[in-house]
Amino acid sequence: MPTRRELGMHEMWCGADTSGEPVWHVLTPDKTSTLCGVDKEEESPGRDTTDRHCYSCMQSFQAVVASR
Repeated sequence: MPTRRELGMHEMWCGADTSGEPVWHVLTPDKTSTLCGVDKEEESPGRDTTDRHCYSCMQSFQAVVASR
């Protein structure tokens, strides 16, 4: 069975949006940045209290899924 890395799977990461509020981003397969271009840092302390998602990441992720 292929690993996540071999499949190029994306994972969610809770970081900040442009206003500093916690938001879920989608990580690139190498896990160093998000699909919207934010560098991955420590997770936001409010990660358990949000259900907000980065719109730009979600649009990019939808395009990736549609292209497969």
